[in-house]
Amino acid sequence: MKLGENMEKQMEKFLYYERIGLGKSEKTVESYRCDLIQFISYLKEYEGIEDFNGISRRSFRSFMAYMNKNGISKRSINRKISAIRVFLKYLLKHKVIDTDYSLYINSPKFEKNVPIILSKEEVNMIRGVIDLTKFNGIRDRAIIELLYSSGMRAQELLDINYNLINFDEREIRIIGKGEKERITFFSNSAKEWLLKYLSEKKRLFPNNDDTSFFLNAKGGSITDRSLRRNISEYAKKAGIEKDVSPHTFRHSFASYLLNEGVDIRYLQELLGHSSITTTQIYTHVGKKFLKEVYLKTHPFANEEK
Repeated sequence: MKLGENMEKQMEKFLYYERIGLGKSEKTVESYRCDLIQFISYLKEYEGIEDFNGISRRSFRSFMAYMNKNGISKRSINRKISAIRVFLKYLLKHKVIDTDYSLYINSPKFEKNVPIILSKEEVNMIRGVIDLTKFNGIRDRAIIELLYSSGMRAQELLDINYNLINFDEREIRIIGKGEKERITFFSNSAKEWLLKYLSEKKRLFPNNDDTSFFLNAKGGSITDRSLRRNISEYAKKAGIEKDVSPHTFRHSFASYLLNEGVDIRYLQELLGHSSITTTQIYTHVGKKFLKEVYLKTHPFANEEK
């Protein structure tokens, strides 16, 4: 359904401000666009609203009922409401609307999933099934070592280039969400495999211009989809029944550091979280992980009465 001309114009101004003014990522801006188009289309088709000042509390209640009726998950509803709130806050600030009724609407509650983490033994199992006689195997070992020791996100890994890595200090400058920069570190093992990978890369693709750091077997950029598929297949081959993804290594990194006594504020900085609340999920992961270790190792932990 075609959006109202004025409403669409205000939406595009907002998206431009988020991308250029605030430096939000293209992925975030596109997510905002999809959520706002759905909201605006609903207002026009079901509420007959073609101006943002026509929005009321009832508009939000009916929109949430519409989403529930159409089987949209609580997590997705929360994301959409969050995007709408950011947008309406912008409209209020720029005096496009007089009242922001989204402030009076409660988002649906849902339990946060505790992140999946890998034990050291499971990481070694994954390492053990990689075919290191092939270029892809050397590349994937370097990727896993880097993810496991740095805690970076999958997209951050795919975005790195040679100039961002300091091999002598084992440091890497990461461009994270919202174009925010931070420094994180990597292990000696990651350094070793990264250098092996770069040596093979140079041998096989001498004319590569280094615009992409991690390449596929044909010399093109490895995609997010390929990265996830490869890691999932290694986990299955190793006999690990958990749903393992690149982010699993980030979760494992965070949980281990927290269990070793790293201050949560330092962990927040290493992970690039804008809010300490996001980092606090790992305090729950740590307790769960420690309990699993205890139950597996203590001789009397599972003793029958």
